Amino acid sequence: MRSLAAEPPKENAQECLRLMGMALKNLASAMNNTQALEAAAIILGSEPTPSAIAYRAEQLEMLPQAVSDIRGVLAKPGCSWEEFWDVAQEYEVIKSDYWAELTTQETDLITALENASSQPNTIGIGSIVAHADPYRTLYVERGEVVEELRDEVIVAWDHWKEQSKKTDRYFRDELRFWKGEKQ
Repeated sequence: MRSLAAEPPKENAQECLRLMGMALKNLASAMNNTQALEAAAIILGSEPTPSAIAYRAEQLEMLPQAVSDIRGVLAKPGCSWEEFWDVAQEYEVIKSDYWAELTTQETDLITALENASSQPNTIGIGSIVAHADPYRTLYVERGEVVEELRDEVIVAWDHWKEQSKKTDRYFRDELRFWKGEKQ
């Protein structure tokens, strides 16, 4: 540990710091040493209490698996934002940690995937939509946006054509683009 503290390694310094923090945590609890506890807290980025350090150490134990999983999904040809996000959500609590481990090319790819997923889709007049909440009956129904009102839109639902009430008003975030077979 002394040699690591004096001169951190050129390769994978983050991982070495993480391991040094974990070692200090173990040393602090084994010897009931407050200086080791404070040093572990500084290295791990937590409060200098045993429970805070234990929680942070538990988070950081996930880091190698997180980086491996994220690199695995990014390496797939034609990777989409949704595929990346499915994996990244599992490790959201340590995002800043795994982000520091990724290469510039990997972070650039993530940024490009996010930008590509968010740009073209804005619900407006003529958009074919369904409800965004999977627990609503309108989740499986198809409708068309017929009018825009500032933050809200009016949707004419296909299955209401034969009823007296043909439209209803929704905020855009309550809706999603229709992805049914009849699109």
